Amino acid sequence: MLEVRLKKIQKSLGANKIDALLVSSSVNIHYLTGYSNFSKDEREAYLFITKSNATLFTDPRYIEAVEKIIPPDVKATIQRPVTKMLNRIVKRSKIKSASWRIGFENNLTFAEYQNFEKTVSAKLVLTNNIVENLRAVKDSLEIVAVKKAAKLTDDTFDFIRPLIKTGVTEGQIAHEIETYIRKYGGTLAFDSIVAFGANASIPHHITSDRRLAKTDELILLDFGAKVEGYCSDMTRTLLTKNSSEKAKKMYGAVLEAQKKAAESIVANKKGNGANAAKMANKVLVSHGFKPVPHSLGHGIGLEVHEEPHLHPKINDLKFSTGNYFSIEPGIYIPGFGGVRIEDDYLLNDQGLEQITISHKELLEISI
Repeated sequence: MLEVRLKKIQKSLGANKIDALLVSSSVNIHYLTGYSNFSKDEREAYLFITKSNATLFTDPRYIEAVEKIIPPDVKATIQRPVTKMLNRIVKRSKIKSASWRIGFENNLTFAEYQNFEKTVSAKLVLTNNIVENLRAVKDSLEIVAVKKAAKLTDDTFDFIRPLIKTGVTEGQIAHEIETYIRKYGGTLAFDSIVAFGANASIPHHITSDRRLAKTDELILLDFGAKVEGYCSDMTRTLLTKNSSEKAKKMYGAVLEAQKKAAESIVANKKGNGANAAKMANKVLVSHGFKPVPHSLGHGIGLEVHEEPHLHPKINDLKFSTGNYFSIEPGIYIPGFGGVRIEDDYLLNDQGLEQITISHKELLEISI
């Protein structure tokens, strides 16, 4: 499968009007080589791909481990430094180095760009999501992995619900979520969001030591498991027994918005995320609420946020069979609270398959 991915990138070079691609994202390197232990925060490797070969530059700490994992058509070498190694590869080619166009990813730092520009005798060209667009279409092995992550996420929700009682803190619930996920073979896909009461009005609330009170109406849980390198992302909002009609109206509008957005994708499979986002916003506004203040959803895979993006202003990326993404409409009222419902979906030949399947009809719990 890794060889197939690499060949697809090599075949795409011509269409992108480049002779080679310098991959600097550690996640993209993982996707193309199978090696996942490079840091996201430090530049520990580069993958240089031409139409006929691929070279992974890294340092002596990783070379032995890398050579055991990467596919046979990728050559691993120690970077001493990488700019000189790239120049050597370019000069060995049959094409004159000055006429080469080397694509680079937008995560390259300005300092790195300047260094390459000074020392590599080829034209550097900024590319746009070449590897990311390939990652957006999941293959059969990836689908197995994301379904495992979703299953563990669903199981975690079943486990955590009975623990939500008056007096417990947001942090304690977040800790229980992580403990359960790790116990059953996963890791956190991202830092869990646990928000009680008015805290739920903050879409990316930082989980705190706030305790659940008898007067709270809303409990928002946003979390996901990562299994075999692949992520899941699910949000559920629970209403307490003393929840108001206002809270119930919010919940009903969000649930309808999610369902209508999903239906619009099925009805127009060749459409894009913008259409689904506009449908969700239309539903919320019809109920007297504001449009979703964030993207309606996002692709999920090796990263919890990747292509495709479901946003009303992003019209240029159409859905494809194999896309795996979230749909997560939300309503947020400062000082009162918020409701968000999020599920993971797979677009396949039969339609749109919901992968996270935890209960999401309005549920009022005793606390």
